[in-house]
Amino acid sequence: MDLLDRERNFYVTAAFLVAGLIFLYLSLFYPGLIPAYFTGGDAPTYLLNAARMLRGEVIYRDFFQFTPPATETLFFVLFKIFGIHAWIPNFVLIVIGLFIAWLMIVISRSVISGRSAYLPAALFLVVPFRSRLDASHHWFSLLFALAALALLVKEISALRLVGAGALCGIAMCFTQSTGLPAIIGLALFILWAAVTGELSWLNFRRAQLYIWSSFIIVVVLFNAYFAIRAGIGLFFHDTVVFGIRYWRYDFWNTFGVYATDMPPYHPWYRLPALAIWFSVYLLTPLIYVLFFVRYWDEKDERTSEPWDRLVLIAIFGTMLFLGIAPAPSWLRLCVVAPPGIILFVWFLSSPGRTLKLRTTAAWVVVIVLAIGESADRWMGWRQQMDLPIGRVVVFNRTLGEELKFLRDNTRPGDYFFGDPQLNYLLNLHDPSPIPYVTPSDYTRPEQVQQTIRALEKHPVNYVYWSSIFDMPPPVAHTKNNLAPLRDYLLAGYHIAKDFEGDDCDRSFWEKGTAPIELPPLTPSPDQAGKPATGENPQSPSPAPLDTPAKVP
Repeated sequence: MDLLDRERNFYVTAAFLVAGLIFLYLSLFYPGLIPAYFTGGDAPTYLLNAARMLRGEVIYRDFFQFTPPATETLFFVLFKIFGIHAWIPNFVLIVIGLFIAWLMIVISRSVISGRSAYLPAALFLVVPFRSRLDASHHWFSLLFALAALALLVKEISALRLVGAGALCGIAMCFTQSTGLPAIIGLALFILWAAVTGELSWLNFRRAQLYIWSSFIIVVVLFNAYFAIRAGIGLFFHDTVVFGIRYWRYDFWNTFGVYATDMPPYHPWYRLPALAIWFSVYLLTPLIYVLFFVRYWDEKDERTSEPWDRLVLIAIFGTMLFLGIAPAPSWLRLCVVAPPGIILFVWFLSSPGRTLKLRTTAAWVVVIVLAIGESADRWMGWRQQMDLPIGRVVVFNRTLGEELKFLRDNTRPGDYFFGDPQLNYLLNLHDPSPIPYVTPSDYTRPEQVQQTIRALEKHPVNYVYWSSIFDMPPPVAHTKNNLAPLRDYLLAGYHIAKDFEGDDCDRSFWEKGTAPIELPPLTPSPDQAGKPATGENPQSPSPAPLDTPAKVP
């Protein structure tokens, strides 16, 4: 590529990223730089944890978390510099989205020619990323995983291998389900290169040493500080044992979540989004099968294709998908979609008489979706609210009513338990080691006991309770452990306000003036991280699980 081509590509890329910046700004900010707040997602938990760290609490020791601490650390640093403000996660999302889009352009250029190399990044911003604007560990981890892929897709050297392994290590420090599959994907590609003769076996051993040593060094060095402060046993229990034994007990962490979150298909311009939703669910695993079939069929005939780069992308994407396959929710599929989107556009850009028609149609879909989504976001119901962390725009009526009630009845710094997004938005302190409870074995009995002790120790005037908490567990062969907590609320709290949500009823319970008699509690987990076992025979019989949430 000559200097003129490089300069032209630079300007085209810059123009694309400016367009992406405008699109993401319209999705995340209201005119006047007022941040939009979207319900759902994991971000509120991480933002609340970072706020707790800012107040001096120690992650894993003072509050529970099952992922490595990189996400909390990043937000902690931002909060330390700028303070706790509502615009921070939205700004971070814009930065993440643009960097991922740029990395996808870099990777796509190595296998797709012409302007079609920008199509994967455009599809990513408009569909997967735009549909899951959640500033959590998923997107951070993907960013560094794609950086590792981009580092190796054009050229492999010792320095690049060390850098790729280190980037996968950083991805691992955000979430285990992306960082570990990413490094395994690179290792498998190196194995493929050795088996096919692209790499000598001596260099194969060296390459494996480079990526794994840098990966392990980064993971150990970053996590060592947090493990030592919290206790190595407790750190290991929370980040390893809990994930293996209990993580799957939440419905959203099971295979049953597959295809349960269909997007709305009204108004009419959402129909392409619905079609893409089906395509993502079908093609995210299928695109890799189709690629390897085509590779084995055409690798000897179409020698001009960059098969080694395509195989790297395919193996890497396959491993990212396998990392989330046990719980393939829409969010997780969106996160692992970029390699599959690149391969999809490569298929779409295959030579043929309909090539121009195919690529033009794809660009039309992108533009229609971008305009439609940007317009729809700001044409529906919305409300501006002045909160302790700044003015925000909310799009959910129930959330707006809940925020108004708590804002009028609490002050920043008060204790509140039950919903991390309310804690974060209103700058309320969480007294419990956990940010919320679930009606399954995902919430452990000892965590329920710790929460009751925390409610007794701190002046917690309001507790959030959902009708879902009174239902049987959504996952078979698990149990609802919340009966002691419900009994505690029944003994000393009363319902102050009910709200009707889209999916369940919610209640705010207010603490009464009479002292609450605590039931006998079993011992809390020891410092080694082993959960308490056994049941106290003197404990009162719990209320039936079908007791309505609205019974005071």
